[in-house]
Amino acid sequence: MRKESTVWLLTILLISIFASAIGNAITHSNVIGGIILVIILFMIPFGIEIIRGNDPIVYYGLDFGSLSKIDVGLVLVVAIVLFVAISLIDHFVFDLFDLFLKSGKGISVGSVTVAIAKSNLFYLVIIVSFSGTLLEELWFRGLIQYKLKSLRFLRPLNPHFAIVIQSTLFGLAHFLPVYYGTNLSYALKLWFFIYPFIVGLVNGYMNEKYHSLWPGWIIHYTNNVFAAFLLSIIYRL
Repeated sequence: MRKESTVWLLTILLISIFASAIGNAITHSNVIGGIILVIILFMIPFGIEIIRGNDPIVYYGLDFGSLSKIDVGLVLVVAIVLFVAISLIDHFVFDLFDLFLKSGKGISVGSVTVAIAKSNLFYLVIIVSFSGTLLEELWFRGLIQYKLKSLRFLRPLNPHFAIVIQSTLFGLAHFLPVYYGTNLSYALKLWFFIYPFIVGLVNGYMNEKYHSLWPGWIIHYTNNVFAAFLLSIIYRL
């Protein structure tokens, strides 16, 4: 593994550990348990490639050489359009912002928890989102999408198949906790599957275009931070 990859990997892990501690402290969860979990979750996709003899940072396109090849302007435009579209549906179709104001905890909008948005330490959501969005991109657009693309039967699988599968799993990961953990309407619960599924598709195709996780991570991170600031402003009005 290259020196710069090792330094970047250690930086990611240290920031993720710090972010996990902050996030769990804000939500009054088990801090030590959260740190251990985030280390395990990060090290599985990275560790698999290290065992296989690959440089995981290069394999997932998280090196800075890959970043330099990306049209960041285009990626940010996609991120903003996606955020605006989802936010408009959140507000005008499901009235989620009003629901947010009435809710004590447990409702998510754009994958940003109310507990963090209401916190006095809200600005740290920037750090928490850094870790959380990368972890989700690493598993769904990285580990799952990359490995599905590499499967071979009579011929290599179509990358569209890998993108749809990871998007479906990404949607289910957001839908199931809401479905079983809240008493929201079924239509609203279903929306918590649909919007992550759409985000998964967009990020999957952007990552496929550039052969890197950077585009999806930028889009995901930008959406979460914008949503967090929006919710914080609404809550404090």
